[in-house]
Amino acid sequence: MTQPPLQQGRVWPFRRLGFRMMVMFGIVLMPLAVLSFVQTEQYQDEAAARAEAAVLGTTMQAAAPLIDRITRSEGAVAALAVALLAALDDPARCSALLARFLAAPGNEDYSFAGYVPRNLQMDCSPQGARNLQDFPELLTVMDEGKPTVRVNTHGPVSGTSVLIFSHPVRDGLGRVTGLVSLSLPHTAIEMEAHGAVSDSAMRDPVALITFDASGEILTSSVGMDEAAQRLPANRALSALAGRGAQSFSAQSVAGFDRVFAVVPLASGNLFLLGNWAMAGTDTTIFQTAVPIVAFPALMWLASLLVAQLAAEHQVLRHIRALRASITAFAGGNRRVPELDLEGAPHELRSVGFAFERMMESVLHDEAELEDMVHQKEVLLREVHHRVKNNLQLIASIINMQIRKARNPETKALLKGLQDRVMSLATIHRELYQTTGLTDIRVDELLQSIVTQILRMAGKPGEPLAVETDLEDIRLTPDQAVPLSLLVTEALTNALKYASALPGKQPKLRVRLYRIGDSRAGIEISNSALQSGPKPDAMLDGVEDGSGLGDALMRAFAGQLGTTVERSHENGEYRMWFDFAPSALSDAEERLRSDAANA
Repeated sequence: MTQPPLQQGRVWPFRRLGFRMMVMFGIVLMPLAVLSFVQTEQYQDEAAARAEAAVLGTTMQAAAPLIDRITRSEGAVAALAVALLAALDDPARCSALLARFLAAPGNEDYSFAGYVPRNLQMDCSPQGARNLQDFPELLTVMDEGKPTVRVNTHGPVSGTSVLIFSHPVRDGLGRVTGLVSLSLPHTAIEMEAHGAVSDSAMRDPVALITFDASGEILTSSVGMDEAAQRLPANRALSALAGRGAQSFSAQSVAGFDRVFAVVPLASGNLFLLGNWAMAGTDTTIFQTAVPIVAFPALMWLASLLVAQLAAEHQVLRHIRALRASITAFAGGNRRVPELDLEGAPHELRSVGFAFERMMESVLHDEAELEDMVHQKEVLLREVHHRVKNNLQLIASIINMQIRKARNPETKALLKGLQDRVMSLATIHRELYQTTGLTDIRVDELLQSIVTQILRMAGKPGEPLAVETDLEDIRLTPDQAVPLSLLVTEALTNALKYASALPGKQPKLRVRLYRIGDSRAGIEISNSALQSGPKPDAMLDGVEDGSGLGDALMRAFAGQLGTTVERSHENGEYRMWFDFAPSALSDAEERLRSDAANA
């Protein structure tokens, strides 16, 4: 099965060698890019884990003073529960004991101290007696019988957010008789948090936020307004409570990437949230400035570029030079510059040397063919020239017979025969004078025939107005000869019977034209009067009943595969016919076949 020829013109990019090599290089280098991506992702995960651990450690370090303060408060309330056992029966003495405790150095931050019996009538307190029956949850705490730390956003005494440290007071039988409570305002804790932040050695200190189990913010080292923007955007504070110490990376409500850490402070009721900007971690370059896939992609593109440059230097530029030489040679350029394949790989240099040898062989063969064609053309022209000379010799012999003839009818017949022989001689002269072996320009041939016929058959003293309209059409000699004979016969008769009114000039018109892409037509017309001599015989070629011209034209038309049409309208006679010119390649193929047989 033969392969279709390569199409020239626009070439799609994916058909180019450079594009395909880039695709192949990209596929080959893709595992390296994937490996780099995986390694970068692992490094990012490790860096993020280190950052989260660092933030958790910093948060726990910052929470140490708060935890210490809470621990001291829990120890203080436990000590008060023991000290008050001897003064429970004397409210004044009990209140004085608590007042001395609040006045002691280091206890100035406590906003409340008191003993709450089971009847919820608090008489032992430096702040005075108070009925606490509106707080029945205190009985629940007493029933639990263990120390507690509770958050109250609106303390009943201070009216502010406080931490309430409670410890059960037991009698000699171990029964809980009441609770001793200390209230520590969150402002004191906030001061501790500010101190921890200011003492931190981190470049971007963590923002510390305390919140209770319900998720309500109690204090903030960056202000309450800023604290709302520092919270994680996709997690509720209440969901972070009760999970122990933890750290994670997330976006803040303000839309910044940050690392968060949560540290429990007091019995699961108070928590500290540390917030650190991602810019302070070693994951910044991957998470903020450049996406994780960017670095592997850049490595892959750089490797691809290096591979492409190597392919360009070693292969593509030499292939383009070779292609340019081949294309120029295929386009007919026989002065192809010498190929410069210096530095090319051995395989490409071998192809270049093979192409140069092929060019030399083709040029040598073309030179031999041109010499052979030239010799055949000279020989053919010589044949046509000798045929023309022989025909002229025959015409001269016929002319001698005309001078010897006595009968006018014999002279007329011989004269017609001489005209036809001279027409053949004219055709052969044009065949060896026209250019080319396989094709003949019909417009040149017909113009020469018209000139020759006018010179031979024109009437002295009766000049004709001749009009020719001949298109450039080429025929093979097999068609040019019968066409020339047919036109010669028709022109001879048209000239013989052309006529016009007195004072008018006879007209003759010859047209050669194309009909579409596959046919050609010839039209010959002349002016002829209705009253002229034998008007019908003018185009029929009938003279004195012989009908020789008509028979010749039918024979020549048959060789062309056509028929002659005629008409007579408005004082003008027309003859026309159309035919299909043979393909010039047929004549070329025949010449090659004849040369091969020779």
